[in-house]
Amino acid sequence: MLLATTVFIAARVREVIEIGSMKLLSSSVNGCIQVVLCLLCIIMVLTDRKKGLVWSYIILGMSVAGSLRSVVVSHNLSTAPGTFSAIMFLIAITLISQQIKYSNKMAVTDSITGLLNRYGFDRDIRKKIWFNERGRVVFIHLDGFLPVNANLGRKYGDELLTIVANRIKSVLDDKGAAYKIEGAEYAVILPESADFNSIVQSLIKSIEETITLNKDGVPSNIYLSAFAGIADFIDSSTDADTIMKRADIAMNYAIKSSTQKFYQFNDEMKESLEHQLYVERMIKDSLRNGYFYLVYQPQFTLEDKRLRGFETLIRMSAPGGVRIPPMELISIAEKSDLVLDIDKFVLRRAMQEFREICYSSGNTVTVAVNISAKDIARAGFAEKLLALIDEVRFPPECLEIEITEYSFVEEGSHTIENIRMLRDNQIMIALDDFGTGYTSLETLMKLPINLVKIDKSLIDNLTRNEMNMDFVKSVIYMGHIMDAEVIAEGVEYENQIESLKELDCDFIQGFIWGKPMEYDEAREFALEKYPV
Repeated sequence: MLLATTVFIAARVREVIEIGSMKLLSSSVNGCIQVVLCLLCIIMVLTDRKKGLVWSYIILGMSVAGSLRSVVVSHNLSTAPGTFSAIMFLIAITLISQQIKYSNKMAVTDSITGLLNRYGFDRDIRKKIWFNERGRVVFIHLDGFLPVNANLGRKYGDELLTIVANRIKSVLDDKGAAYKIEGAEYAVILPESADFNSIVQSLIKSIEETITLNKDGVPSNIYLSAFAGIADFIDSSTDADTIMKRADIAMNYAIKSSTQKFYQFNDEMKESLEHQLYVERMIKDSLRNGYFYLVYQPQFTLEDKRLRGFETLIRMSAPGGVRIPPMELISIAEKSDLVLDIDKFVLRRAMQEFREICYSSGNTVTVAVNISAKDIARAGFAEKLLALIDEVRFPPECLEIEITEYSFVEEGSHTIENIRMLRDNQIMIALDDFGTGYTSLETLMKLPINLVKIDKSLIDNLTRNEMNMDFVKSVIYMGHIMDAEVIAEGVEYENQIESLKELDCDFIQGFIWGKPMEYDEAREFALEKYPV
């Protein structure tokens, strides 16, 4: 029986080593911890002197915070005859081993396309680097996918993703491995021996062939554009994260290019990579050392200029006068999980600072916080936010969460259930970038949205011609038929205010009535209207 136990534990150790770098175990450090725990199981069996069958095993549990917790347990199961004990034990081992393998497979498989997902990609690329294998990573971006979700619906968007996945597998055959990363992006790992130029050209050609989807018996021809970025991995001197960033940068060069469909990462792109890594370091330093601060831009009722609330905006002020534009900062943070840390910081700080203002206004002044698509789509986001509200003792009816239409694109997204839970707890939801076309109107109509935001780019062109006026009018109308109020952002001129009044807009936000201000100024501004 000791031999059987040792074989099973050895297999478990191998599996843990394979998945130790995945998000399932949070980090490679946790992977090492699980290996140590497996070895402890062997030691407990070796040192147990009781008669009969001794079974030592690990219980893995998920904490509220989402991390794995482990307990090593040892039991003297039975003093039954050796043959019977051995059979029962081997059956138990087989069942547990099968369950572990199934769970591991599901953790690395995309539920829509059947391809390995981002975690599977991370696992495989790290394994290849560990064993000093050579090859290339190809990132592929689909342009034209998002309107399918908007016009045909999520079901047909999923069908489109599956068709593309099958085309990629067909081109690769046994020449490489395919992965579904996120949104409309795929990845391929090719061995060094593969003719990557020919394969990438074939992939792009295959993806861009017409796809026909049938909705209610009516065929719709879909025309996608594909762009690719390629990065080499040569040995273990370059880590997996850097290789993925290189492929991503090369892919973005292709997306911006008017002449090439794919680029291979080269020395000219190193500056972009170095800048991205620099910004990531600055974000980490700012979160750690308090270089981030918040400013608040007031929002007003259009009819009587009454204060509605404030939108929260993040700024950075690091030693030496280093400042990174907010749009660039957030754009780079969204490429990693750093954006989740930023969301957490902004939510906590905004609620801590604005608690007094909310109470003094009789809970009528709101504070709006932008939440990333990645964060709002995560399971458990709403529960964690509600726990933070309780901790800070912030009135939930004063909090407004701003999301974009892109939040609804991700497969496996929990966005809608998070929104509904937040609304059930009096938290308001604002839809930013309304009308970008990422989501069907049918989906938007079902959402409990309080506020629709009209982007500054539309307001800038509002008074230039009749067509722009009609377009903004239609956006305001759609917002109202969704039973939501409408706010115009970036209002800077009096003629824009007059036009928005004619179009029945509810609120405005812009420099003409209030610039972004730091907390002390925002507090004074609000308390003048709502004194304590």
